Amino acid sequence: MTPEGAAVGWQTGPSRRGTLTIIENCLFTIIACTWSIQHPNVPRLDEAWWRTFRRQCKWTLLTLFFPEFLMAHAILEIVMIVGNIKSLNEEDHLDKNLPWFFRWIGQPLARSKDTEAGVTVPGVAGQQEVKWTLTHCYFANMGGFYIHEDAGPSSAVKIHLLTTSHFIKCWQSIKIPSLSEDDLKDKSKTDYFTKALAVIQIAQLLLSLVARAVQHLAVSQLETLTLAFAICGVLTYGCSWYKPQNVKRPIQVFLRRPTEGLPPEIRKRTFDSLWQVLSNLKATDWAQPLERVPNDNIPKIKPSETHYALYVLTALTAAFGSIHAIAWNFEFPTSTERLLWRIATLISTAVPPLALLAIPLAQILRPWGDIGDFRQACLDVMREYSWHASQNQSVQKGMKTLTKLCDNPTSFQHEHFRDILGDGDDSNFLGSKILEYIHKDEEVKLCLPKGFLPKFTQLVEILRGSPCSKRLWDAARTDTYPKRSLLSPLVNDGIIYITSIVYCVARLTVIGIAFSSLRRMPDSVYVTSWTTNIPSVQ
Repeated sequence: MTPEGAAVGWQTGPSRRGTLTIIENCLFTIIACTWSIQHPNVPRLDEAWWRTFRRQCKWTLLTLFFPEFLMAHAILEIVMIVGNIKSLNEEDHLDKNLPWFFRWIGQPLARSKDTEAGVTVPGVAGQQEVKWTLTHCYFANMGGFYIHEDAGPSSAVKIHLLTTSHFIKCWQSIKIPSLSEDDLKDKSKTDYFTKALAVIQIAQLLLSLVARAVQHLAVSQLETLTLAFAICGVLTYGCSWYKPQNVKRPIQVFLRRPTEGLPPEIRKRTFDSLWQVLSNLKATDWAQPLERVPNDNIPKIKPSETHYALYVLTALTAAFGSIHAIAWNFEFPTSTERLLWRIATLISTAVPPLALLAIPLAQILRPWGDIGDFRQACLDVMREYSWHASQNQSVQKGMKTLTKLCDNPTSFQHEHFRDILGDGDDSNFLGSKILEYIHKDEEVKLCLPKGFLPKFTQLVEILRGSPCSKRLWDAARTDTYPKRSLLSPLVNDGIIYITSIVYCVARLTVIGIAFSSLRRMPDSVYVTSWTTNIPSVQ
């Protein structure tokens, strides 16, 4: 009989918990919290299956190292859904049969006599309007609906994805699909059996750890590591419970009056990207159609504001890392492994929050010369260029706007330089042509005000879509530009990549020590508790 408190090696059972049983339970729980938990957005039209599979593998690997990233995304999706539900309720397009924790949003609204008799779909006689549910909102936000834009015989057909915000703004312009909640759930390929097994496996682990704590029985470092995944998994599952899973193809919708063209609101992006927020990059140009909604879509905010997603992810990362501190005073095979575990735990808890909170520093802009002088210099250069331009309609249009601005700076306070110099995606981008003209004509170059060329070059690069912060893109307006970042973009990228590498090394250290510690565990780790009677995947 092993003395109480003694350390033992590999245990085979069968009268007690075996080492292999602990490994199997933990591995199945981690798989449930990384693979089964995925609720990917709808793939692009006619996307090959292996691309979808590769994307899910990528996100599984990402979740293995950063489970709080997926949890933060699921929470932010809920925030986005709450905003959609409020708007749908205000427009009386919301189904009031919401889950109990959303019912406070869908309160009855005052109805006019014209609407008391019921609402019909505009333009479709006798067809009752389908009220939207939580599933409709999720389905739209994950790229479940799309509309074609015929750009003419010489251009390819463009596809625009329609989120819930698009539907709300263009409700009278779009033929709202007559799809019930059950119809959308039928599009979902959720494997409820696998999902149920995952929930049971997570619940079994959590109950087992609670029971062992009550009975003062030791647990392994591997179970502590798995506990962190399980907590993230429970929260992520809860937030994504009503989101369709593994939808293979989006649904096409149509305009009520196709001859009028797409409403301009459809061309605007209604969400931000969590990765772009972390990397301090502006989103792709609003007019650029998307082939699919990225898996890290989050609520959109003003470019001038620091996205609250940073603070959500900071709190979750610190909480996730601190869970590993449960094993701070556990018995380890060697003192070196105990020290490495503690260092890795501190890094996992402290480094990501410090890095995330440092990102807003890279978003700070500072003035870069006089705004009025820059506008006047732009106008002078455009006048010189107009004499040499073969087709100067766009030049004349831009000069007309700039002349008004120089004469009366308050007349177009929010005019964007993109509307003056053109869109960087256009082959006839005026900004590039003027910049090329400046470099070719040395006489014009010498006559330019001091410091004008680097400012104008940065402006052209911004309009071309070169990587820049959202705030710098927003600052490319005639009433705020020129401005430049307080810190170089390389500083922000360095913070993200260096801390990510350090964090990954710390995570690998924790995972490695969790498995290596199984070679020498306190004997009470293998004492069974009543939770062994709970079914689990083994």
